[in-house]
Amino acid sequence: MAVAAGYHDTVIVGEDGCLFACGGNYFGELGTGNLNKQYSPTRIAGLPAPVRQVAAGNDHTGIVTEAGDLLMCGLGGDGRLGLGEEETRATPTLVARTAFDCEAVLMVACGGKHTVVVTEGGGVYTFGKGGWGQLGHGDKQNQPAPRRVPVAGFRPNGSPEGSGERIAMVAAGHGHTVALSEAGHVFTWGLGNTGELGHNNLQNQLAPRQVESGRRFGGEKVVFVAAGAGHTVAVTEGGRLYTWGWGTSGQLGHGDTRNRLVPTLVGAGAFGRVVMAACGGAHTLVVTHDGALWACGEGWYGQLGLNDKNERHVFERVGVGAFGGARVVAAAAGKDHSAAVTEDGALWTWGNGYAGQLGHGNPSALHIFLPKQVTAQSLDSMRVGQFHSTMEDICAFYMSQHPRLGANSVAKNLKPELLDMIVRMNIPNPSIVRMSPPKPSNDAMSRLLGLPYRVRTCKYCS
Repeated sequence: MAVAAGYHDTVIVGEDGCLFACGGNYFGELGTGNLNKQYSPTRIAGLPAPVRQVAAGNDHTGIVTEAGDLLMCGLGGDGRLGLGEEETRATPTLVARTAFDCEAVLMVACGGKHTVVVTEGGGVYTFGKGGWGQLGHGDKQNQPAPRRVPVAGFRPNGSPEGSGERIAMVAAGHGHTVALSEAGHVFTWGLGNTGELGHNNLQNQLAPRQVESGRRFGGEKVVFVAAGAGHTVAVTEGGRLYTWGWGTSGQLGHGDTRNRLVPTLVGAGAFGRVVMAACGGAHTLVVTHDGALWACGEGWYGQLGLNDKNERHVFERVGVGAFGGARVVAAAAGKDHSAAVTEDGALWTWGNGYAGQLGHGNPSALHIFLPKQVTAQSLDSMRVGQFHSTMEDICAFYMSQHPRLGANSVAKNLKPELLDMIVRMNIPNPSIVRMSPPKPSNDAMSRLLGLPYRVRTCKYCS
């Protein structure tokens, strides 16, 4: 993701792959080399390569570079940094590639006290606290170094045969873990005491178990997942939103405060087609295809961006003019603060700012109830993220599909279903374009996307 929100910090990837961080720095999770709070985004120095993706947990941070390396910083308790011990690190520290069987890392997710990694081969590695089974190894043991989750755990519908599906995306909650396979199947494990695993019970799960897609997601493939403190969301290829788990503040968006033990469709017509979602401590943010942002759940600190402290039990749109008229392309949710990136690369934050996690440079601005733009100067006048919905980027992407102009593009072999998904998520009116691309290769897919289902067209496609 271009921006990640943790317990009391925010981490931002600039368009050139640089990294900024702000907020509480109690255990070095900002990676600045010290434990000082940062009330404005601070550039993180000394990274070995441009950053592809970043994740923030309770007190630790994971950084994936374009070279496929993983660096970790912050609190080391329970082994959540994956460095073989529990020492706290205030500077991003490399986790050896050998820990992942020498495969490049594609994505990292940071939970309460554990970390989950996806490699280029579709494997899943976990480390940190395992007391609820959130590491997926069939036990409750902590793991101080990355350990691969058995591939057999990702067999669809518990099939006794086959090697298991390749994983494309992961999410980590306070005590549970979610994995999304390339086939669009959802697997969950770990803490289940509020129904966050979606298996129609309150039991913990020590190893991955598939959430029944035929019954739970209307037969559709899932293309995006996210996890909060105790709730989980999934977005299907048709843009439908399903939520389940802890609902005490209305964060599931079903009009009440009940928990849900299975994935439950958020009312049809509540908003347009969903492209991504973010889960916080007890609130949820949703970005729709038209660039709108919607919010529900706990609002005491203003984290919903609706100019009050009230809970919302159904999704409500964050003001039409809240982002200067620009479309929202990504969102992140921390414990009780929120962030959004607009198509022009601007960063907006709101909610609880007691530790500086909003990045506005003012120690006395404890709570902000409406989205406020982080000044460009704070980010060295740099745009956030490495993808922007400009016409030039769109043209570059489609040129890569041309049999002659795209002959040397890594995007030219993508399968039709993936291209359709990219179109839906990046272009306001995808119906105007028709293509018949050739058969894909997984290598081309991973190099193009870097992060599942979010294309960065200008960097890789032309």
